[in-house]
Amino acid sequence: MKTMIELEEALELVLGRIQPVETECVLISDAYNRVLAKDVTSQIAMPPFERSPLDGYAYLAMAGDSQPLQLKVVSEIPAGTFPDRDIAPGEAAKIFTGAPIPLGANCVVRMEDTKQIGDEVTILLPVLPGSNIIPKGEEIKTGDLLLKQGFFLTPPAIGLLAAVGQEQVMVYRRPRVGLISTGAELIEVGQPLRPAKIYNSNSSTLRGMIQESGCEVLVVPIVSDEIEETIKVLEMFADTDIVIATGGASVGDYDIMRHALAQFGCEMLFWKLNLKPGTPVSVGQKEKQFFISLSGNPAAAMVTFELLVRPALRKLAGRRTVEEGRFLVKMASGFGKAGKQRRFLRAQAVFKNGEIWADPAPAQGSGILRSMIGSHLLVDVPANHGSVEPGELLMAGWITD
Repeated sequence: MKTMIELEEALELVLGRIQPVETECVLISDAYNRVLAKDVTSQIAMPPFERSPLDGYAYLAMAGDSQPLQLKVVSEIPAGTFPDRDIAPGEAAKIFTGAPIPLGANCVVRMEDTKQIGDEVTILLPVLPGSNIIPKGEEIKTGDLLLKQGFFLTPPAIGLLAAVGQEQVMVYRRPRVGLISTGAELIEVGQPLRPAKIYNSNSSTLRGMIQESGCEVLVVPIVSDEIEETIKVLEMFADTDIVIATGGASVGDYDIMRHALAQFGCEMLFWKLNLKPGTPVSVGQKEKQFFISLSGNPAAAMVTFELLVRPALRKLAGRRTVEEGRFLVKMASGFGKAGKQRRFLRAQAVFKNGEIWADPAPAQGSGILRSMIGSHLLVDVPANHGSVEPGELLMAGWITD
């Protein structure tokens, strides 16, 4: 088992072993926040016919039309109605937004630029041929690639599938994730707070983070700091793809999670990441199942979830992109604490003069849960960097799915 490794090596070890879950076919109404398992191409053009983008009159425009132009109104075409006749020279059809262009017409003039009396319309400002016509297939042509395998299906993507009549899609099934909180000091929310106890917040925060990653979550009650009980709980997660535990991850007498994983039969890939907060991370694998042990400190658990667990869940779920891109930010304020280890600062994103600035949370302790509220960025401070100065350029990544 490797010890105290860099984040990049940890990601390579974990992502190199994880394979996407199985696929299934679902209705698009059940496909929100799922991941496409197969490319989707359009079977129709969009729009499927020439149509009007506005309310007005469709007619045959010709070079040298008189101004104003007198035409006879021979039909009316609301949206959703197919034209009942062709338009001959000297004729016009009253047409509404989204309606098909009738044969014989080659333009649409705005209703505001006309005046109709009875069945005669005066075109006050004649237009050129081709004006105000949305062509068939302007947005999508038959056979166009709409969405690629690995795409995370957002509401606009589902809308696009509906727009071209795609009723079902092939997606990866939702990964199943087990969630454990360990520690004799923990009690569940809703119980009276007793001396030397704290409420279990990690189950609530991590459950939400797992669900927003598109996964199903199985949560068990708090587990004590005993190897035998921990192994029994691990056995309950036989049908999950990955198990995430918080607490019992460090070097104390009661930090038993990595030992329990080893006794459970896991191949331990590594223990400890060379970063703060959240150094005592360990990862094990048993057949196709993965186990990730995070710090019990709330902020540390959330930071290492973003850096390591979320990319693992994305790979498991079949996402095409598993790691967020990183970019330079300017520091809006400093951070005076220097250290030998690489550090990730929680910070708000502030936009100034077209640039992204990072404003670090005032308190950066590994147990300070409030530091994650309102934070948009994790700012990467290299090892042995010294104090962070205002205006300094550093790399950062978004805290997001």
